[in-house]
Amino acid sequence: MEFRKHFYRHHGITIIQKRDPGLTRIRRSKIAVVLAGGAVSGGAFKVGGLRALDEIFDQRKLPGGAVSSFSLHDADIFVGLSAGSVLASVLSAGIPSDEILRIVMGSSAVYDEFRARDFMAPDLAAMGRRVLDMFGHQEVLLTNWLSGATDTARMQPFGAPQTLKKMIGSLARGLPMGLFSTDRLGAYLRRNAARAGVSDDFATEYARTGKELMLSAVDVNRGELIVFGHDEPYGNVPISDAVRASCALPGWYAPVRLPNPRAGEPYEPPFLDLVDGGLMRTANVRVAVEKGADLVICYNPFTRIRYERDGRSLVDHGPAAFASQLFRILLGARLDIAKELLYRDETIDADVVFIEPTEDDLDFFRINPLRHSQKEKAAEHGYRAIRAGILANHERLAEIFGTHGIALRPTTVTPWRGQELSSDDLRESRGHAAIR
Repeated sequence: MEFRKHFYRHHGITIIQKRDPGLTRIRRSKIAVVLAGGAVSGGAFKVGGLRALDEIFDQRKLPGGAVSSFSLHDADIFVGLSAGSVLASVLSAGIPSDEILRIVMGSSAVYDEFRARDFMAPDLAAMGRRVLDMFGHQEVLLTNWLSGATDTARMQPFGAPQTLKKMIGSLARGLPMGLFSTDRLGAYLRRNAARAGVSDDFATEYARTGKELMLSAVDVNRGELIVFGHDEPYGNVPISDAVRASCALPGWYAPVRLPNPRAGEPYEPPFLDLVDGGLMRTANVRVAVEKGADLVICYNPFTRIRYERDGRSLVDHGPAAFASQLFRILLGARLDIAKELLYRDETIDADVVFIEPTEDDLDFFRINPLRHSQKEKAAEHGYRAIRAGILANHERLAEIFGTHGIALRPTTVTPWRGQELSSDDLRESRGHAAIR
């Protein structure tokens, strides 16, 4: 029977199958792990889900008959943006998912526990600089008026009404660009990477591990997505700084200003002002495909919720729930478009597995994305939710992973902390019909 590509979606798992599982592989498939954003709770949710996914991997069969064990940190390409960049940088260094889970829980001997102070340091220095800049600008405006200087635009002396209007308008210069700084996040990554024997340089890490790490951020001044990696034009930026830039959520964090490693080249500025990579992409699956990935595992923790309660609405729950849903709608809609483009693009010859919460996962929706105290709850819920999705799609996943030489364990995996999953809703999420 002639093979036809498939688009399948069920219980939080979306599979785009474009490789014929009946064909004999003549080379080892390149496996990519793509991690989207998610803030604090989304990052912890991903950690729990990564642990659940790792539990089902058995071994990897290579062309020629060789067999080896396989875990997510054994993948060939790691792509991360926003909170996913933190996890991607750690996974690519060879630190397994169970150790990352211990980092979240504060019981790791490799990395310090990730605490609130590591990502919520008020950006007081930058705030002070902006206030001083505002007063300096107002001093210039006032001096121009008092000295009778000429306004070159009008060829007349500066007038009092005009000066007052400009001074009021310049008050915005004193407003902070973000509440917090990413400096402590960078320090945390550098300190713990050094303890674990991990370099802060893309090229050095690639030479050590053979793994490709790709992180992305958005250049504010040019409105462009910048990808950092060992063979990328901006690859000389330290990994910790690339992570800081990728995590710089506008409003929450101030933009990250870095020296431009390409300064001096035509049209290249001396510095880069960078913000969250999620501003332009929900996930960078195409980056992994362009790097030659044959199988892409994409993990996105934020999806819109389907709220259907008789006589009730999400709007009734207040602005926080409303804003969370709008944010998730934006991220989910962009990723849905990306999925369709991947499926229809005949130039892309790779299988892609998307892992997400189900549309009826109200428990995860209720967790505040930025509340550090709920990270353990989010991690445990991520484990249970993703494990339920894996069980519901085990046969499909076994075929996809088997195409690339990865065998899965049977579904009788011992649940984390001994908790049974019989109460989990294994029904297909509403509106998610399988597309053949």
